[in-house]
Amino acid sequence: MQIKQKNLRVFHAIVDDEKSFIEFLDKNAPLLREFFLLMEGKISNEILLHVKSLGICAKDISGCTLKLSSVKNISFQEPKRVQADFEEMKEISKSEEKSENRKEKIKIFNRPIRSGEEIKEDVSVVVFGRINSGAKLFCDENVTIYGIIDGFVQCDGEFVILKGISSKGVLVFNGEIINRDLVEENELCRLSFDKDGLKADKI
Repeated sequence: MQIKQKNLRVFHAIVDDEKSFIEFLDKNAPLLREFFLLMEGKISNEILLHVKSLGICAKDISGCTLKLSSVKNISFQEPKRVQADFEEMKEISKSEEKSENRKEKIKIFNRPIRSGEEIKEDVSVVVFGRINSGAKLFCDENVTIYGIIDGFVQCDGEFVILKGISSKGVLVFNGEIINRDLVEENELCRLSFDKDGLKADKI
């Protein structure tokens, strides 16, 4: 028997309307497949079967006593900005601690990120190329991408600089799914948050 500690990225959804939740699942399936989905509330057999058919790893926790931190509310009102009710990046355990005296402050990729490649960094990342379809980039700090995002990017830093998101690309910035319409393709844009919410500024 082997037991290993792992980090777990979790979405936590409180379901009160079956139809709306199924529509949410269909629209965000590519993103949700990268997370473990915890569901509670009105979880019907139809929802369970639909989640399974989409290939999403999920668990109905309606009868559990898990202690979860505060979460955002699901909103289906804005068609261009779908938000999930989830717990941001809750870590079950950490196999390694970050070094306070780490010399490397930024990681530079002088190439595109290839399809099938998965990169996880706890320092800022600069990519001089595109994020190809099927590629994944997870970064705890700031991200700068001088190509189009055609794969999956998750950034938990203060800002993201990018040149566009394709119809297949997904960008999650501090827990929010970024709508590709916010970024004009082939023009550098800086995304950040302030007291009024998400800002998109051309560079």
